[in-house]
Amino acid sequence: MPVFNAKLSLQSTLSLFVVLGLIACQTETAQVEEDETPIVDETVAEQVFPDDFAQVCNGIGLAPAAAYEPMPGEIHHLYVFERDSDTAAYAKSYRDLPEGWEKDWEDSQNTQLVACLTVTQATLAKTCEFPPEEGETDVYVLETYNTAYDVAIYHAQSGEQLNSTTFELPADDECPMFHMFTEGELTDTSSPDYSQALLEFVKPYVQPEA
Repeated sequence: MPVFNAKLSLQSTLSLFVVLGLIACQTETAQVEEDETPIVDETVAEQVFPDDFAQVCNGIGLAPAAAYEPMPGEIHHLYVFERDSDTAAYAKSYRDLPEGWEKDWEDSQNTQLVACLTVTQATLAKTCEFPPEEGETDVYVLETYNTAYDVAIYHAQSGEQLNSTTFELPADDECPMFHMFTEGELTDTSSPDYSQALLEFVKPYVQPEA
């Protein structure tokens, strides 16, 4: 009898081991199948900023920028850069553009075009003196210049130049009534506003007609 009971206990134990083994195997199989779920590669577009587009003025495309595909009636956004000579670095221009022409910085990668201006000649046109205000002795001086620019427009993504021209803009005939001087500086220079000339040059690319 004890032998029988002992044998029965051994079989029960073996059976229990088999059952537990099957359960463990099924659990492991389910875990493996769960772990083998494919991982989706959600690639995020590289973030760029307005200043990154300066390289386009040197013919170097910016890969994350939007491709330029002219579509009549649509706006193809651009940034404008300028520099004081052909040896200076380009800096982003903050002169006013028509509403909707320029993307905000967080949406820079959707910019398609870059316009670049380089001062090639500046000749003194007028010297304007601003008398000291009451209680002051310093005279502030503003020099205005007739200015010539080399201008080009580029496809931002490829760096391809789409067109180029020159602007020769005269200074105003009259001195301005007011001028904001940098604190601590008694002299300043001024070039004519190129905004209207630039608008006319780039509009066929920014807003192509049918």
